[in-house]
Amino acid sequence: MRLVAQTLRLTHPFSWLRRWREHRSAFDHEMSLVEHLTELRTRIVVSAVAVTAMSVTGYFLAGGMLEYLRRPVEPLGMLIFTSLGEAFFAMLRVAILFGLVASGPVILWELWGFVAPGLERKERRIVGWMVPLMYLLFIGGMAFANFLMLPVAVRFFLSFGGPTLKPMLTLSDYLSFVTSLLVAFGLTFELPAVLFVLIKIGVLKRETLRRKRKLAVFIIFIFAAIVTPTVDAVSMALLALPLWGLFELTLLLTGRVR
Repeated sequence: MRLVAQTLRLTHPFSWLRRWREHRSAFDHEMSLVEHLTELRTRIVVSAVAVTAMSVTGYFLAGGMLEYLRRPVEPLGMLIFTSLGEAFFAMLRVAILFGLVASGPVILWELWGFVAPGLERKERRIVGWMVPLMYLLFIGGMAFANFLMLPVAVRFFLSFGGPTLKPMLTLSDYLSFVTSLLVAFGLTFELPAVLFVLIKIGVLKRETLRRKRKLAVFIIFIFAAIVTPTVDAVSMALLALPLWGLFELTLLLTGRVR
């Protein structure tokens, strides 16, 4: 009878709302060390299952993704591989990267659910709606690198070729360069979310950033000059200007959002 009663509660049309409320109320009570470790294990398992499922899906899509990523070097012809397992592991790397990015919402949700009980109500309210924004910013940074920075960087490095220097790119080296660029720009675009959270929880002061805006912009351009894979002003500006805009947007939002 108890099993039947539990089944009826779980299949109730509004059972998801009850479980969501129970999850919310869990924020307000202290947990023992064993409960923390148990919850951490559960959330790690859920995240690992999500990454694995998305990586398996990504493996079947890896061929098309590799074909898409090699478009900037298409005039050179085919990419080569110099060892038996190189092509397989390249596809595996693409699949895992796809799995990590595609399962990002699940990972962030599990991470949020684990750290939220240790935050104050105000901090939970601020960080809670910033978590999905951080994911979107990361995707935006990867898209920015893919559509703008990658073609510029490839043209720049290939320009050093000549009659005595013929580029023969291996699949693993080119893929390492592309994935590093995508991840680096994805993390770089997290700047406004990080600044917003630090300002709202009191670690940084908005007035201080406003007074030192010129210094902040200077640091942004220096950072862009270091991060960009090329040394020309155009590539630096392609990264620095969006970061500057995101910095100004952060200052604007922190003044409006209470």
